[in-house]
Amino acid sequence: MRSLKEETISFIRRQFLQQVGAKLFQFALPSVASIATTEREKYEIVSDLEVQHELYIELCESDNRFKRPPIDYIGGVVKRLVLLLEHLQVDISDDIISYMLFAMANTKSQIYFKAPTTPQFGEVTYLFGKEANWDDKYITIQENRNVISGFGTTGYRTWEAALALGEYILSQKQTEHSEVDVVGKRILEVGAGTGFVSLLCGKLGAAKVFGTDGFEDIVLRLRRNIEDNELGNVVETRVYKWGNSSGDDSGHLLERESREADYKYTESVDLILGADITFDTEICELLVKSLDILMTENPHAQVIISATIRSDETITAFEKFLDRSKIGCTWIPALREPKFFFYTANPSIRIYFLHRSRTSD
Repeated sequence: MRSLKEETISFIRRQFLQQVGAKLFQFALPSVASIATTEREKYEIVSDLEVQHELYIELCESDNRFKRPPIDYIGGVVKRLVLLLEHLQVDISDDIISYMLFAMANTKSQIYFKAPTTPQFGEVTYLFGKEANWDDKYITIQENRNVISGFGTTGYRTWEAALALGEYILSQKQTEHSEVDVVGKRILEVGAGTGFVSLLCGKLGAAKVFGTDGFEDIVLRLRRNIEDNELGNVVETRVYKWGNSSGDDSGHLLERESREADYKYTESVDLILGADITFDTEICELLVKSLDILMTENPHAQVIISATIRSDETITAFEKFLDRSKIGCTWIPALREPKFFFYTANPSIRIYFLHRSRTSD
């Protein structure tokens, strides 16, 4: 069993590699924070100079198997740590102070809590295994963590609803009566974006995963992520325009591939997944049309959609479109205390389970 110090350093490492925003970064384990009666007690571990030195090596110097985040991100995290330690009025490691000054001198902006003016793609690592035995228990994704939203760009980053769906899938592996099991399954993801969910399913033992998106640029980036994670033998990609059974007629290379006779969505799948794809009313209508087609072609497939509730109007429209298509739904809230991936459940996130509604006689 690992010590509290080791658990804390591991907790910080996971956030760091996932590039959790500096304002949301936590330097105390939730289990400790929930019972601490004072701030000094809450942050006792990181207040220790020895731990600070280990964090300096881990965050600022470590040259391990995972690519480090950009210097402006590291500087933001280190600055937040320094501000916390100053507030606690405890000694601060000279190495930590030196790196903060170094980062300030080597970045264009000294305000680390703001996104860079020029959006950039970088490697983000999501860990879901134990440090003593990483094996394949991590995913690396090229993404732009600073994207907010925009037509055709939502697939540039991994959104909270995808992380929540991944968390749910992993949590089910630890239960006796699992609601969803991806091992050995054929899986179709709609609106895959960066491919986080598809890649996770591939790592967890799916037989075949079809990662699809409506934008060719997104699918090309997804292919790179598949190659980076060495999952080319498990995860395939296609451009999939919602409301159709294959790509549209624009003539782009990937869309022509999608229309080839050897691949159609009538091919049997066991599980249909989607995450953060209910963000617009018009898009919801096309999405439900596609789900209707897919569920008709795969009547025994399980369908799970993870949705961030940004607008009551939009999610209500989604549920109405489901009802019109005679698709029933139930939902559960996303886990509020994730063990593997870091996300905020504000706005709230729902995990929807879809099924064919029973028709009355």
